[in-house]
Amino acid sequence: MLKLDIIDETFDRDRTSSYELSIQVSLNGFSYAVRDTIRNTFIALFNTDWNGFTADRIDYRSFLDKLIEDKPWLRATFKNVIAAFDLPYLTLIPSEYFDPNLSKKVLEQVHSIPDSFELGYKEFKHLSGFMVYAAPSEFINAWRMLHGNTYFTHSLQSFVHIPHSQNSKTYLQVDVNHQQLILVLHRNGELLAANMYSCKATSDIVYYAYAMAKSVDVGMTDPLHVNLTGNGELMVGLPDELGKYFNSLSHQAEFYKPVFFSYKLLRFRTEFFRLFNLGVTCE
Repeated sequence: MLKLDIIDETFDRDRTSSYELSIQVSLNGFSYAVRDTIRNTFIALFNTDWNGFTADRIDYRSFLDKLIEDKPWLRATFKNVIAAFDLPYLTLIPSEYFDPNLSKKVLEQVHSIPDSFELGYKEFKHLSGFMVYAAPSEFINAWRMLHGNTYFTHSLQSFVHIPHSQNSKTYLQVDVNHQQLILVLHRNGELLAANMYSCKATSDIVYYAYAMAKSVDVGMTDPLHVNLTGNGELMVGLPDELGKYFNSLSHQAEFYKPVFFSYKLLRFRTEFFRLFNLGVTCE
């Protein structure tokens, strides 16, 4: 995993009340980004794995204790704090069928939920549906002690909106985080399908992307645009492989709303798109 610890020279530890902190917890590790909301500019990026904090399970409390010891400014007050879980335990339920008392039973139909996890859900009114997900209780409780007003969600939230420039198209977002894949398909601005998969090879990503497109009658002759973002070993050669099956393909960060980046972070906006796009989709 690519380890990063980038802080722009404009970062001011005494101005965190005007900053937005977005964090992401995945099977691979932990990331955060800091956005100066006054300038609408990302000024910090951190990414690391769980090495040294895993045995039979990830020791989230020890990890956070060490992180805060190294970066005490993370205890400060932020304008917004968003925590997203980039984990495979999620499903979407239409609003007319959603019952919070039955959400666990529904999620268990598609995933085996670890004993130490708790459920969360978010309503997407523009989609007339709810996202139900499971996340580690230990991390949630430990993080709440630092920031009790945190907005918890799943990384899928980064993709429930697409740029307005793509609203007239059939748009497939392919986002890779090492061996975790998120696919989200929109048509004319409406969500058609979304899912998360574990992949071991580039061919797995191509297979799932093509299968999702075909499942809603989207083929090579349709005006389908595929956008690829993410990072990890499976990104190598992936644009060429997807290009064999899809006529229109881009590899860029297309944000729902405009955001800016300090020079040091600019080159990472496509690799960490799901982290950077959290803030603008949670507004």
